[in-house]
Amino acid sequence: MTLQEFQKLLIKNKLDAYILTRNNMFLGQDVLEDENKILELTGFSGSAGNLIIFRDKTFLLVDGRYELQASLEVDTSAITVITTPDSIATWIQNNIKDPCTFAYNPWCHSISEVDYWNRSLKRHTFVADEKELLGPRLTGKETNFFEHEIEFAGISMDEKISYLTDFMKQKNLDAFFIPECDCLSWLLNLRSDCLPDTPLIRAFALIDKNGEISLFTNDFRKIEVEAAKYKGLNIGCNFKQTPKQIQNIFKNHRIWVDNLENPITLWKATKNAIEQQGFKQAHLRDGKAMVNFLFWLEKNWHGQDELSIVQKLHQFRQQEKNFFSNSFETIAGFAENGAIVHYKPTPKSNKKLKEGSILLLDSGAQYYEATTDVTRTITIGKPTQEMIDSYTQVLKAHIAVASVYFPVGTPGCALDALARAQLWKYGKDYNHGTGHGVGCFLNVHEGPQSISSRGNAPFAANMVTSIEPGYYKEGHFGIRIENLALSVPETSLSSNKEMLKFSILTLVPLDKSLINKYLLNNQEISWVNQYHEKVYTELAPTLEPSVAKWLKKACSPL
Repeated sequence: MTLQEFQKLLIKNKLDAYILTRNNMFLGQDVLEDENKILELTGFSGSAGNLIIFRDKTFLLVDGRYELQASLEVDTSAITVITTPDSIATWIQNNIKDPCTFAYNPWCHSISEVDYWNRSLKRHTFVADEKELLGPRLTGKETNFFEHEIEFAGISMDEKISYLTDFMKQKNLDAFFIPECDCLSWLLNLRSDCLPDTPLIRAFALIDKNGEISLFTNDFRKIEVEAAKYKGLNIGCNFKQTPKQIQNIFKNHRIWVDNLENPITLWKATKNAIEQQGFKQAHLRDGKAMVNFLFWLEKNWHGQDELSIVQKLHQFRQQEKNFFSNSFETIAGFAENGAIVHYKPTPKSNKKLKEGSILLLDSGAQYYEATTDVTRTITIGKPTQEMIDSYTQVLKAHIAVASVYFPVGTPGCALDALARAQLWKYGKDYNHGTGHGVGCFLNVHEGPQSISSRGNAPFAANMVTSIEPGYYKEGHFGIRIENLALSVPETSLSSNKEMLKFSILTLVPLDKSLINKYLLNNQEISWVNQYHEKVYTELAPTLEPSVAKWLKKACSPL
């Protein structure tokens, strides 16, 4: 369907506008291409965005990561791209003054979101699109489920379910509804091959207080059948993650619904001992693949382009034990393409590598043990002094977070400011978060913790989080330095507070040709040298002699 055809449907159905989100009923960023209606209508391929479609105009709302990309991908004569941190509700409140009737798909928006629209935007009317004007939002693709073995998961499904039944007893619930696919995958120790880069199962579940599980994968009519058994009883769910349509079903059966945070989110984010060891093993393998790639690249970059780089790195990762897939589409942006924060090379945009600029390479993998995500900025030929100084400033921002001690319970926004303050000294900043949680053979982006201006979730021990400040000069180059880190207790301080620090998991050398050591203080130089010593010590025994020799030079002290 084209955007113009859909606008005719609005007129036919006497609707003023339609609110379209990228996600389907699972409310996450992971959708298959034929489920992505924003891509279908506009050509925008980013992983986050909302479309407000009126009969005669359309607005695409994106965050700062996609400011450049959206303008390049959509027809800006028909679609106005708005870069904003605002929610849908805030944007409508500030920009749509005349009363409107907005339609929305009740499967694709949460209870909290729709309730907020109705509560705060009283001049407008919001109606559920029961006809599914845009067609089905779930593909009919065949999917294989498989067990995430206990040697990788660390805790059995039965034990995890006992945590949940104890929680239900504490809250006087008869059942708990789980719409979050990552939480459900973790709880049941199940994974699938449905999505190309994220091995979670796509399903809902209703689990009763005795631990009985009702699983819903594609026939959601069964939810009606199961719900009928709970008439007059209490079911808990997280309104921020549960589709509005689920609440409608429960109300139809006169079920009491309690809005509760899903406790699995925190259990999942706090890695057990087996998962922690799995992250270390996965990063050893991933570091080996990355170093083999960097060794190859230094000798073979002539004649390469962004797409060939993506393919070659994938080949190195595929050779590693327990490799399952990439953890997201590799970002390989050379020169000005690197300034597009979440750029993905295509045959149309593909740039050849040439002397005198830098390559931003953001990639990761899914191993049965854990998930990886690493960004390295790599010089091709001789970099300019501006590139060197900018890279070093980003490195200072990275070290500021990577080396800090902080109390248990610190919100991510406090850590975010530490990184940005280093760049603010030079009048620089970046339009994305400084870090995100990472799942264990699950989502490469998971909560509850994040290092961002909106990161309010408290940090605890044994969470895995990225640290990835950056700087992007539009039309010239992009820089980002990303490592994954485990938050661990810091016991050397004489403090009456429980303190944490970050233990870096990623084992990939930094590009020393981009470091101006005269911009670093002694503590920062020491951090770089100690990090490189760790990279060399842990990886060298796994490498061919010629590659180990190269790595020794790459990791030599500043």
